[in-house]
Amino acid sequence: MYRLAPQIVLILLTVLVLQVVDGAEQDERVSRAIAQLGANQYADRESASRQLALMGVIAVDQLVHAARGNDSEVAARAVDALRAMLRQDDSELSNKAEAALESIAEQGSLAVAQQAEVALDFFDAAQAVSARKKLEELGAIFSDTGLSGLRLEIAEDWKGDSRSLKLVTRLQKVVHVSLFGLQLTERDAVTLGRLRGIERLDLYGVGLSDAAIRQLKQRLQETEIDIRKGGKLGIAGMPLQGQCVIAGIQPGSSAEKAGLLPQDVITEINGTAISDFGACTRIIGEHKPGEEISVVIERIKPDGSAGQFRKVVVLGGW
Repeated sequence: MYRLAPQIVLILLTVLVLQVVDGAEQDERVSRAIAQLGANQYADRESASRQLALMGVIAVDQLVHAARGNDSEVAARAVDALRAMLRQDDSELSNKAEAALESIAEQGSLAVAQQAEVALDFFDAAQAVSARKKLEELGAIFSDTGLSGLRLEIAEDWKGDSRSLKLVTRLQKVVHVSLFGLQLTERDAVTLGRLRGIERLDLYGVGLSDAAIRQLKQRLQETEIDIRKGGKLGIAGMPLQGQCVIAGIQPGSSAEKAGLLPQDVITEINGTAISDFGACTRIIGEHKPGEEISVVIERIKPDGSAGQFRKVVVLGGW
């Protein structure tokens, strides 16, 4: 059996002890600097703020704790130090500072939470162009909605993750965001809650819990949020008031498999009368992929007469 020489063991233990001591000394330096944020002299407070901003990653956790404390001066300066870290050309530090500010924005006192939100908003604005480019590389689609702004669509085939989703909050002039088939986490819901200037948010088959959805609606009270459980029929509709006319059938969709055809009029789903295409999509959105629904349609027969048919459809998913 191979054994380490006693000299090598001694060297390794010495290095380990030095690392522990060095870490403890660094923590103590951070603690002293944070204590100085509340010093009587303005010059001392300013000096401590500059020191903490330069300490980097080792200071982040203690700054978060300070930002949640009862001393308003210390809390405000802790947020300022984290904001300075956001602007550093160090991705690890910038990412950790961003996560820290997001945490403070969620759980800090009202004034400090707002300060953290402002810091994040300014950072997002500065990153808007690169954020759009990165999202497009990951498969997001941008389109012009007309005078009001841009629409962003992200479907289940996109190549991003939760960290990539944060880029959405940095976009400018986006008023409509649609997410199809992504399995979102509660952390993702918090990220979406930071959207600003969004008029409409579509969440189709994203798997969020009811609690996460309630919290999201609370954060985005001025945004129209359309949430659907993920069931998909696979039809295009005509915007005719009083009727739900099928304009097209998606190839391979549940609608095609059930034998629905263009120009069919959907009059009823599971016993509920359907007044227009919007009512149809809302009811479909209440069901999950794989669930069965009963659809009543009216169809013009070859002889020109109207016939009524009932179809059982197994819904697909986004």
